[in-house]
Amino acid sequence: MQEFCHPTCSFGTLCLIVLLSIAIHVEIASETATASQDKTTGFGDESNTVRSLVIKGNHSFSEQQIRALMRTDVWSVYDESVLALDFEAIINFYKENGYRFARVDTEELSVKKFADGVYLGIEIDEGTIGEINLSGNEKTKKDVILRELLFEVGDVYIEADKEESEQILRDKSYIGAAKIAPLWDASSNTVAIQVNVTELWSPPLPAISPVLNSQGGTFLLGIRESNVFGSGHDTEVRYKRISEIGEKTKSLLTWKYRMPRVVNSHWNFDGAYIQKQEGDSWAIILERPQYTLKSRWSARFTLSESVNEFSWYEMDSLSHKSERTDRFEMNLQGVSGRIRRYFGDRERQSYVGLWATSRRSKYVLIEKESPSTADPSNRDIQLVGITVGRKRVTYHKTQFIRRMGREEVFLVGSEYAFSLGHASPLYGSDRSEGYANLIGRAGWTRGKRILGTMLIDISSYFTTHIENSTFQARTSWYYTDVFNTGDIYTVDKGFRKNGFLDFHQTFVAEFKTRLQFGWSGESQVLLGAFNGLRGYDYRQFSGEKMMVLRLESRTVCGGTLFRKLDEGIEAVATFIAKPFIKRSVNLGLILSATAFSDIGYIWNGKRTFNLMDPKRSIGFGLRGGFAKISNAGIFRFEFAFPLDAPSSPPVKQMLFWGIESTF
Repeated sequence: MQEFCHPTCSFGTLCLIVLLSIAIHVEIASETATASQDKTTGFGDESNTVRSLVIKGNHSFSEQQIRALMRTDVWSVYDESVLALDFEAIINFYKENGYRFARVDTEELSVKKFADGVYLGIEIDEGTIGEINLSGNEKTKKDVILRELLFEVGDVYIEADKEESEQILRDKSYIGAAKIAPLWDASSNTVAIQVNVTELWSPPLPAISPVLNSQGGTFLLGIRESNVFGSGHDTEVRYKRISEIGEKTKSLLTWKYRMPRVVNSHWNFDGAYIQKQEGDSWAIILERPQYTLKSRWSARFTLSESVNEFSWYEMDSLSHKSERTDRFEMNLQGVSGRIRRYFGDRERQSYVGLWATSRRSKYVLIEKESPSTADPSNRDIQLVGITVGRKRVTYHKTQFIRRMGREEVFLVGSEYAFSLGHASPLYGSDRSEGYANLIGRAGWTRGKRILGTMLIDISSYFTTHIENSTFQARTSWYYTDVFNTGDIYTVDKGFRKNGFLDFHQTFVAEFKTRLQFGWSGESQVLLGAFNGLRGYDYRQFSGEKMMVLRLESRTVCGGTLFRKLDEGIEAVATFIAKPFIKRSVNLGLILSATAFSDIGYIWNGKRTFNLMDPKRSIGFGLRGGFAKISNAGIFRFEFAFPLDAPSSPPVKQMLFWGIESTF
């Protein structure tokens, strides 16, 4: 009996010890939790503990992102001063991301205190647009301008949307300047947008083509209206005579119509029909561009047929000038389409695209004046391929780079893309071959006055080996507003008042090259006035590879003298247009004096380049344009002196006059 009781007592003692250990552990854990909670709530004051935090109105950013900015959170101590700092952090975060009018609506702040703690409700107002007003549009319909904006009433105002909307408006051929001003309307707690535009004069009057010059070009008689009845549509009907030194004059009848935003979509339609001596040409383009950097896809479809003349030139051994040896009738038929998908944010994007193209070329010899190496091929190419690329884009507003007086946007950033295609008889091509293309472009600024661009384009056709390849490179450097004089002219305000004479100085350096490999008999490179070597004939030199360097100083003139000249022209234009237009007609005359120097090289093969055989020229001239006329070209008068002319006398000045499309 004693032996039985002893184990029982031992077992009872053990159970008692276990129960006491559990009780002690529970008590310690309870005290620890209580102490921890007391530390959080301020010595056990549960009524001052944040029990709930509800955030509303944050449509652009997640609740987790907002909470990460705040010190106030569930189970923290409720402190009004800390909460005020949290509100400031939230507002700063929104403004750093372009939400200029974002705020925490203190009137909607909900603070409910109960015995068990504080319940918070925070309302964020990201800055809703309440109204959009428009001014300056005398001809263009209101909805035509407002539809180009990247926001509408009810949207949240974002600074990046405003800047890109200004850029979209400035790109329109009928708008010379655009400014969007947002203001806070305290009465409605919304953002009021004021859009101010300066329209360009776009009368349906006879026009002159912007490629008329002393070495050939066009004489045009027609009607062009770049803003038909204020709709933003562009139409043109014209009779044009094309003349070029050494070529037969051609007569053309042309009809073009451009309809942007078809049925208020982002699709654009372009149609053209051209009647020529060789035959009729036409083209239809349906395009949905990446109209904004927020757009996630783009597409383009083209259908065309063109009949032109193709001439071949050979270097004459006696005159050392290119002479035409062959003339062909060239018939080109093309069908193409591409679709791209974009990924990323507004500034940095990657994209992938699928494309297909069909090109048929046929050459018929019309005239042969002397033996040559000309041997163009009749081809039927059906290519399908893929493109991958990446780009970084920002905008820099400037003036007097490519236009005369209008606001310009200089694209800063980079883009590079690689395309790979394949042609096969399986889908109608005349042979199997591959196609590769690598293109890269970049733009940059150094401060406010140094701007630069670069373009590199490499393409190649290959079968079992590389057959035909082309390398192109181009770079431009602008040192604009050299003496930091500022804007001497703006489209909306005209010339500034800064003395009798005012000026804007820009130095320009441009270099370009084109190198062809394997194109013997099918394609050639020409060098002359038509591609930048001023002082020489239109197509004076021919070969397989060329490069040109152009240096230029531009002095845009302003001040009281030129302001009075502009006002005098305005008075004359207003008098002439008085029977048709009631308001004054200001054309915005801008004049620029230029001095330049060009140097070029052209050669064949790998070992025929000679550094000591340049083609150089120097000169000076006058350029001008009408900044307030839509689609107005830039007229030029330039004297150029060739320093390496192949015929005597070695220095003979050449007058170039004409209307070009860019500064």
